[in-house]
Amino acid sequence: MTNTLLSPTRTFDAPPFIQRAESGYIRHLPALTYCLVEYDRAHYSDELFQRFSQPLPAALTNAVAKRRAEYLASRYCGQVLLEQAQAASTVIGTDDRVPQWPAGWRGSISHSDRYALVVVAPESTGLMPGIDIEQWQPEIMLETADMFASPDEQKLLSALTLPYPQALLTLFSAKESLYKSQWPEVRRYFDFQAAKITCFDEAEQRFTLTLTETLTPELKCGTAFSGSYTFLSDAVITCIG
Repeated sequence: MTNTLLSPTRTFDAPPFIQRAESGYIRHLPALTYCLVEYDRAHYSDELFQRFSQPLPAALTNAVAKRRAEYLASRYCGQVLLEQAQAASTVIGTDDRVPQWPAGWRGSISHSDRYALVVVAPESTGLMPGIDIEQWQPEIMLETADMFASPDEQKLLSALTLPYPQALLTLFSAKESLYKSQWPEVRRYFDFQAAKITCFDEAEQRFTLTLTETLTPELKCGTAFSGSYTFLSDAVITCIG
């Protein structure tokens, strides 16, 4: 299947922890750059924070190695992008598990057991990026569909040519991307039922989510957000700008 989301311009690695990496831009939003890495947490060690010139936050002092590995992999992604853009700082802070971007920048982070993915854009672009990557979990999607997809949404997804669990995972990821995109404006939790999918274009790998409730005076019920998706061999990526 053609990748309609990611446009890679560079590939690299930092073995043995970072096994493969690529950076580039989001095809439908060229001002939004991305870095995607495949990492091996079996090769994680705390010394890697120093190697990658990243601070080990106090909040991770008692965290398990899995949490530290995914944190470092995602910060490495952000560092790559900010260095490429010649930003004044390449460190992404954190406050209550929310990324704190260097002045003048906006971004979004996602990670799984195997992948880390970051997008960034200058604030001057006006973009509100949200990115998400989810690895295949068909049984879990079928078991939990009612938690994030309404009966109408499930009916829409079941009519697609995509395998139903894959379509469910794409919807789940799209709503995660929307949450990340709008968090800086909303600044409070809103659940999966706050938006519904109103368009799923398989040919263009595009989707539209529409708010079913008012989140802020500016984000009223009926506000629509467009995004794109693509598939890896074992995962789906969604992005809203």
